[in-house]
Amino acid sequence: MQLSVPMMIYAYWAFAFLVGILFFKKDILSFNREFDTRRVTLLVGSLIIIAINAWVYSHSTTDGGRALDWLTVLVFSIGNGIAETFMFYAVFRLGIALAGRFTQSPWVLFIAGFMFFMIYSGLIHGLFWITILPEHVVQTSPYKPFFMPVQLLIAGSWALNFFWYRDIRSVLFLHALVDLTMVWNVKFSLFN
Repeated sequence: MQLSVPMMIYAYWAFAFLVGILFFKKDILSFNREFDTRRVTLLVGSLIIIAINAWVYSHSTTDGGRALDWLTVLVFSIGNGIAETFMFYAVFRLGIALAGRFTQSPWVLFIAGFMFFMIYSGLIHGLFWITILPEHVVQTSPYKPFFMPVQLLIAGSWALNFFWYRDIRSVLFLHALVDLTMVWNVKFSLFN
């Protein structure tokens, strides 16, 4: 029996929520209140990068004439923002844990975590999201080449935010904004 696209998404989210509860309960329930200059700069930089992403994404995708489903916009933005943040940080922590067996260098630990984060992101988007979402990439868009560099900036800012501050809450919100941009531009439905 083949699952429908919405059921595949809900199953992925359910697994990710379980991962989040198991591995990030402390980070979800507590919040690092230290807002030094570096953290504020990182959060402002993340918002600027997300704004650039919204512009690049909206100019390199098409909705194929599909209607906007407001309930999907709300559910997908929040649901996927939470679920994928949990998964990204789980593999980020896995990379740090594996590297931590050999070194305690903060830069090596961060790079290892970031590499795992990027590998997972590439796999989940290439093997899952691209295959189940409707066609939406405009291959001829002059802005398409900027998509991956902007995604790397987003991932880097989120990874640093977690690495330095264990701030998962801010990134849940930031990820929801990125997903809002995606669902707003691709216009698919979780309820049809």
